[in-house]
Amino acid sequence: MTAIIDMLRGTPAARRFFLAYAQSALGSGVGYVALILVAYQRFHSGFAVAAVLGAGVVPLMVLGPMLGGAADRLPRRACLVGADLVRAVAFLGIATIHGLPATIALATLAGIGTGVFNPAALAGLPHAAGERHAAAATSLYSALSMMGKTVGPLAAAAVLAGGGVDLALAANGASFLISAALVATIDFGRPSADGGEDRGESETGPRLRGVPGFGPVVAISSLTVLFTGLSTVAEPRFITGDLGAPSWAFSVMVGLWGIGVFAGSLAGSGGGAVGRLWVRYLAGIGLMGAGYAAAAAAPDYALTLPGFVLAGLGDGILLVHERLLVQTLVPERAWGRAFGSLDMVAAWAFAAALGGGALAVAGPGARVAVLAAGLGTLAVWLVAAAGTTARAARRAGRAPVPETT
Repeated sequence: MTAIIDMLRGTPAARRFFLAYAQSALGSGVGYVALILVAYQRFHSGFAVAAVLGAGVVPLMVLGPMLGGAADRLPRRACLVGADLVRAVAFLGIATIHGLPATIALATLAGIGTGVFNPAALAGLPHAAGERHAAAATSLYSALSMMGKTVGPLAAAAVLAGGGVDLALAANGASFLISAALVATIDFGRPSADGGEDRGESETGPRLRGVPGFGPVVAISSLTVLFTGLSTVAEPRFITGDLGAPSWAFSVMVGLWGIGVFAGSLAGSGGGAVGRLWVRYLAGIGLMGAGYAAAAAAPDYALTLPGFVLAGLGDGILLVHERLLVQTLVPERAWGRAFGSLDMVAAWAFAAALGGGALAVAGPGARVAVLAAGLGTLAVWLVAAAGTTARAARRAGRAPVPETT
């Protein structure tokens, strides 16, 4: 927190950006709940809910690197402002246009905006906040993203009680307009600022396939999402069915998990050398696996809560150090495509996890699905740690040995 407070005190541009992002992230949480409700209330079908929510994810699954790559070719401020305006139009449109095809099309448009905004923000924040505060900015961005997902649904209850789903959707659209106005006053740098062409790189930067370390990050993170997503599907049934807790207990569990993610995200504010980032990144995966396994093994609801908090803490640590590793390993000219590629692979892994989780809940049961999430994540941690150690040993073996006299 010291590094984050120092950044906010000393960098007016960072203060404006995080003010803009905090309120739009909160609006996104409100909008997510409203989107589910509006799809069900207007069209009275679970398939309509799935279609509307899926429409927001499809752009990441299909066009992730292309959407993220906009930040490598265009001014980042233009990408961020444009993405906010696109999302504002999408949610204001959903609030006023009630047909299912139009709702799906506008939800897809919102997904495209998100696919551009996140990579552009992660690529531009180190410039806006200053190199000294780059890690703190990335850490706070990750924490506020989770704040929106956990606090936003709580705020949605108040908005829905006061004005219904259309007001909630309009409020989310307005939050993007406010964000666009504030972001337009901030310099996020240009893609060519690091002089990549002087190093013989192509106009669009280096190929990600040739960046050492990036491939393992993508593989490890996607496998982690594949297993932890099993728990996402199983948790409602596990809490309210297997453990016999009331429905509000599930909300409490999600809130505590979100607090864990928020705290874990702040752990990256100090940054560090690439070796330290790898250690903390892998530690986050290990904590997630241990947390889900402990929750699955708990005999009653109260004893599951520490496990879910631990899993959330690990999730936050994983997320922020994954992003810091990308900023460290990948040349700046390719940051947009790198974050877009991560988003795309994670979206496919999560979609597969949702299907696998549904099958597990219908078959062996919810507790088994949560246990599989924990044990599978621990297996990823073990393999990733062994592979990282082996790569470090090979690098050490190739290092020149100093002469002695």
